[in-house]
Amino acid sequence: MGEDVLVVTTWRGETAYKLRIALRMSCDEFAAHLSVSARGVSKWEANPTGELALRTQQLLDTALKLANDEVRERFSQLQAEATHEETDRKAKHALTLPPVHPVRAAPEFVASLGEGLRHHYTADNLIGPRTLLPVMEAQANAIESLARDASGHLLTDLLQVGAGYAEFAGWLAQDSGNPALATNWYRRALEWAEAAGDDRMAGFVLMRRSVQAISARQGSQAARLAHAAQRGDGPTAARVRALAAQTEAVGHAVSGADSDADRALERAARLVSESSEAEPEIGDPSIGRYCDLSTYLEITRAKVHLELGRGDQAVTAFKRVLKQLPPEYHRDRGQYLGRLAQAYALADGPIEACAAAEEALAIAATTGSSRTIRDLRNLLHHLEPWSMTEPVMKLRALLAGSI
Repeated sequence: MGEDVLVVTTWRGETAYKLRIALRMSCDEFAAHLSVSARGVSKWEANPTGELALRTQQLLDTALKLANDEVRERFSQLQAEATHEETDRKAKHALTLPPVHPVRAAPEFVASLGEGLRHHYTADNLIGPRTLLPVMEAQANAIESLARDASGHLLTDLLQVGAGYAEFAGWLAQDSGNPALATNWYRRALEWAEAAGDDRMAGFVLMRRSVQAISARQGSQAARLAHAAQRGDGPTAARVRALAAQTEAVGHAVSGADSDADRALERAARLVSESSEAEPEIGDPSIGRYCDLSTYLEITRAKVHLELGRGDQAVTAFKRVLKQLPPEYHRDRGQYLGRLAQAYALADGPIEACAAAEEALAIAATTGSSRTIRDLRNLLHHLEPWSMTEPVMKLRALLAGSI
């Protein structure tokens, strides 16, 4: 393909993002590669359809021209997939949204939106973000349009359900590997939740932002955000507080603060016990998103062990988690198999690590979970001492063939 002419007529945020992914670079690495600011890269990706400045277009033209054949091939495939996805997106929008929005939303319509969101939660674990994200974005934008002509209790209800759709769109964007887009949706969700007076949803979004910080290895910030998410009181927010305390524990573990992590886990265990005594609340954003909280606490303990380098304990904990995980949590099974693979690598078990990683990769490929694939690529660094063994070489080849 080296002799083929590969040209981008107009560089937009989404096109630049595809080049970054094809180059296998983080935002910071891509910015350094182009000699621009990381903030600038984030701004491009936050506006996927926005046309970039002429100077930026020239820089991207040069980067593409100088890329090797493997990078250019990946970029071409991403461009081709985008064309197919856009066709699918238009079809889904046509099926999902009525051709003409009502001038005013009836309360019954708002209630049906809330019910539909819970069904989408269930679908997420089965089919992943690739299919659901465009649907959620379209629904959230439609709700925003309806809210412009609403007032009183109806406006509050629209903002509340809209915050749920925006938060879910943020989560799907995060899981599909687009953190800038996820941040935009989370900010929108937080704004709507605050405007609706929904402290529980506001806390839930702060917890999601904490998870983002963990992914960026910003442990202290993650712990601070998760701690802020626990400020709500009363039984309606009990589950959210319990989840936020667990997220705080992982944030502390990322920072290497083992005693803080253990204290947060103790607080989380108390909150899980308290929340188990309360009846599930209608509209709780955590319902349908997480397995049983006692099981999720075990998952968190396993993550803390992994982050603190306790390889043998992490292996035992993740094996126990995978036995307890309900079968419908297909996407999550892939994620925790990937974490089990990391734990095996820490415990000097490269063969077992590669076996778990292959199983995780198969699930990630079917659900479109870029998060799991990213974790598996990071695993290769931990497997470097065994890089010339057959299992590791096979895993590296499988990951090279995945987008």
